[in-house]
Amino acid sequence: MKHFLLLLAAALLGIAALSLPKNTVLSGKVTDDTGEALIGATVKVFKDTTLVRGTITDYNGDYRLTIDPGKYDLEVSYTGYKVQKVTGVRVISNTLNTLDFTMVSGDVLGEVTVTAFKVPLIEQDKTQGGQTLTSEEMKSLPSRHVGEIASDRGRLAARKDEKAAKPSTMPADAERRKMEDSRSEVVDYYVDDVRSTAPALKAKPAILTKETYNAAMVADDSPTEPPTYPGAPPQPSPRAGLLTAGEWNDLHNWSTHWTDLLKDGETDAYQKMYKFFPKNRYSVLLQTEDGLPISDAVVKMYNQWGVLLWEARTDNIGMAELWEDIFEDKVSQQRSFVAAEVDGKSHSLGIAMPYWIKPLNQYKIKRECSHSKTVDIVWTVDATGSMGDELEYLKTELLDVIGRVQAANPDLDVRMGSVFYRDQGDDYIVKSSALNRDIAKTVDYIRQQSAGGGGDYPEAVHTALEETLRQPWSREAVARICFLVLDASPHQNPEVLESLQKSIREAAKRGIRIVPLSASGIQKDTEFLMKFFGLATNGSYVFLTDHSGIGGKHLEPTTDEYKVEQLNDLLVRLITEYTTVPSCEGKSSILFADRNDPQQHNLKPVLYYPNPAVSRFNLELPFEAEKVTLYDAGGKAVHSLAQVQAGLHSIPVNNLPPGFYTLRIWKDGQVQSGKVMVVRS
Repeated sequence: MKHFLLLLAAALLGIAALSLPKNTVLSGKVTDDTGEALIGATVKVFKDTTLVRGTITDYNGDYRLTIDPGKYDLEVSYTGYKVQKVTGVRVISNTLNTLDFTMVSGDVLGEVTVTAFKVPLIEQDKTQGGQTLTSEEMKSLPSRHVGEIASDRGRLAARKDEKAAKPSTMPADAERRKMEDSRSEVVDYYVDDVRSTAPALKAKPAILTKETYNAAMVADDSPTEPPTYPGAPPQPSPRAGLLTAGEWNDLHNWSTHWTDLLKDGETDAYQKMYKFFPKNRYSVLLQTEDGLPISDAVVKMYNQWGVLLWEARTDNIGMAELWEDIFEDKVSQQRSFVAAEVDGKSHSLGIAMPYWIKPLNQYKIKRECSHSKTVDIVWTVDATGSMGDELEYLKTELLDVIGRVQAANPDLDVRMGSVFYRDQGDDYIVKSSALNRDIAKTVDYIRQQSAGGGGDYPEAVHTALEETLRQPWSREAVARICFLVLDASPHQNPEVLESLQKSIREAAKRGIRIVPLSASGIQKDTEFLMKFFGLATNGSYVFLTDHSGIGGKHLEPTTDEYKVEQLNDLLVRLITEYTTVPSCEGKSSILFADRNDPQQHNLKPVLYYPNPAVSRFNLELPFEAEKVTLYDAGGKAVHSLAQVQAGLHSIPVNNLPPGFYTLRIWKDGQVQSGKVMVVRS
């Protein structure tokens, strides 16, 4: 009976499928200029500059996207090749629309080649191969009847499929060498079953094999591609830069977003569920008498009876976020008292007002300019079975970030550790590699991890945070960061909720920013809990998006408009923003790695000052930059310059509201950023 019901259900689904209208599909193949398929190339679809869909090519170099009919711009990128962009692509309803890309090698990763879409003279699905031909393609073919022209694509595609389907009897290493060696020889191509040869172009970066792509292997003893930047660890498969993500900082969007959520009651159910009530916020800026930030100072807030309400540490720009009754649903008493501990000395700072009365409580203390160079980073990762669709990709991204952080910050004392967790009844609940300066040890530990266990939706998040706090965090540091990667909520019994509250309070007290990174499958209640974590610890909220086409469905984030970025670039940007401090001359800096100098001895930083800025800030560029853009907290560009010459530039901010802004600079395929704070006095 059970089998009969299954067969009946399958039959009904089949009948239903036959009755559905055909999907509108855009597909194609991405190859290099020798015809080799490019595996894992990123294909993005834009509608009026808005990214609407994305995917990566499979082991045949093919991509397939189901999208609505209309006109789009397509962009294809692959490491070591110039970005290709085709504008005005017409996608016809209920049709298999086809568009192929041929990538051209290039050293400048930021370079983009833009072409206009050619309306086909022979429409889609009217040829034997279901492809399109433009006027230029027809002109390049021998003069024959249009019917013969329309059949060419079928023969060419069939030969490509025949070659792709033929199994290789070579060992993997030999096949890889053959692929690489063939680049320097001649290339065979076929037209009407006639073989011709042409000199191959210069060697390209090695591409993934079908076996490594399907297995999504992370550890591999075979030779890897050369690092694309100094200090990078060997790149496993799949390659870094595939996952897409967004970031939303509710602290930076407090007045324009978070308070609206509070007023509309959107957070009420989740606040009561997890006993987190991030409403009564106090922001403190601690500076020297010269206006320079005092980092890693202890800041305590008391009520009028001297009871300690909250304790935190100032970040790299001197900011501390304090909370009144964050674990209770109470109304603010409208003022509290603040004290600071700097270099072992206590300083009574006086009265502090809540954010809705006074957005920034500024205090100055007599103190010499000094900042720690230590940075602690712990990767706390959910390793249950539900993370299996993205964990291998995430591991690759984390390893890439680790190498780039090392390369871009040679003067910092970077320590890293990792915590992996599952749930009760699994092979383990939590295991970790302690914070240490031996980054290779952390890299090897991350490589060894895999997804498994779990089963029910909630996982042991509280145990993971307890283990994270047991790490040997530095007593003095310019930044302490915990990236919490997960796709499921914690358990919700009273003991777990109490543990979560205790961990978040302790993290804030020790200056550990918690930056959650939500993967596919996350639910709305977990999203808000992660936002609570970020708010309480002066962190942020990061989320994977569907634009990469990798993993399951990702929850649409509760944000205003946000900027989609590659995950590895986003994490490097955040770490850079959290660790950059102004010099004792009041100048903030941004470093670019020198690919020709593995030891990074002769780095020339970009300088910008003053920071905080009132009406404008100066930007000193030691080189020519492709672009300089200032973004507001919501990711909107508020000031932009193109092809910026080396030298001194003045950026006006007098027309901008007070708050935090991101300064982003493009140079030779690298993008680096820093934070700019705009104040009114």
